[in-house]
Amino acid sequence: MSKHRRLQAPPQFVPARLRSATTGIPNLLELDRFSEVNLERWNKLSKDLDELSAVLYSGVEPQRQRYHDQLIAALQSVPPATLDFTGWVRLVTLRYADTPLAAIGSLKGWGGRFNIGVDVDKAMRAPWPALYIASDHETAYREKFGIAKDYHVDELTAQELALQPDGSYSAIRLDGHLSLVFDIRQGALEPICKVLRKISLPAEAVELRARLKIPRQQVAMIRSAARLMHEIMVVNWRTWPAQFGNPAVSQILAGLLLDAGYEAISYPSTKGSGKCVAVFPHRLASETSFVELADAAPASVRHKRLDLSTAEALCGWDTLPRRQRPTRES
Repeated sequence: MSKHRRLQAPPQFVPARLRSATTGIPNLLELDRFSEVNLERWNKLSKDLDELSAVLYSGVEPQRQRYHDQLIAALQSVPPATLDFTGWVRLVTLRYADTPLAAIGSLKGWGGRFNIGVDVDKAMRAPWPALYIASDHETAYREKFGIAKDYHVDELTAQELALQPDGSYSAIRLDGHLSLVFDIRQGALEPICKVLRKISLPAEAVELRARLKIPRQQVAMIRSAARLMHEIMVVNWRTWPAQFGNPAVSQILAGLLLDAGYEAISYPSTKGSGKCVAVFPHRLASETSFVELADAAPASVRHKRLDLSTAEALCGWDTLPRRQRPTRES
C-alpha cells in the first residue's frame, strides 16, 4: 500500500516583526517586541519623568510661598466681578438628585478643574469643594460627559455622542447672585504674571529636561498671561493629578484665589459654547451671595438654597478624614 505524500502549503512571507522570537512562526498575540535593555531604558525614563514632575511642583512651591503675599496682592488688584444668573444649569446623577446643591462629588478623585480632590495625594494643600454650574444645558451636558465643543458626527446631538448616553441624570435650573467672582480672562491674569516672572525654574528641572531631551518651551516657567490662560484652560487638565499626584495649574491658581478672598471663579467652557462658574461654598463671603433652585423641588430635597447659613452642610466635609478638613480661614 503506497503512502500518500503530505502536500505542503506554499511558503508565505511574514514580516520579521510579526514572527515569534523562538520559532520564527507568526505570533498573533504579540503586540510589540522589546528587550530587557528597552525595559531598563523605559524604567529609567519613567523615574526621570516622575522626578521632573516632583521638582516642577515641590521645587517651585517654596518660591510661590516666598512670593505669596505679592501673588495675592496681584490677584486682589483685579476688581472682582459680580455675577447674577437666571436659569443656569447643573446636571446631577439621578442617585444624588435629592442633594442638587451639594459639592460632595467635587471632593472625590482628583477633584475638578478649580478644586483639589482627595486623590491629588502630593498636593501641599488640603482638598476643598466646588459647585460647578454652566450657563446652559448643552454646556452643562458637555462638561459633565466630557464632549468637546467641536466634536460633531453628522447630525448626532451631544447626548448621542456622550460616553454614558443611557445614564439617568437630573438637569437642575439655578438662579443666583455672587458678589466676589474672579473672571478668568487674559487681561485679568496680567498682574499675577508680573509676579510669576520672579520665579525661576529649579536647576534640577533644567538638568532633567536636558536628560529627557524635552524641548525647552515645554518645560519652562509661566511668564505671560497668554501662556497662563492656555495652561489653566487646557482640555486635559487631569494629566498632572492623575499621572503624578500633583495639582494642575488651574488648581494651584484656584488655591491662590481662595487665599485672595474670592468666592467663585467664572470661566469659559472648554466643552460647550457657554460659560461656567465654580462656586466655593466654604468661602461665601457676603450675605447677598446665594445659589438656589429656580423651580419647585420635591419634599425630599432638604437644601434648596446655598448661602452662608447652609454652606457648611453642603460642602461635604464629613466625607474627608478630619485632618483634611480645612478651617474656614484655611
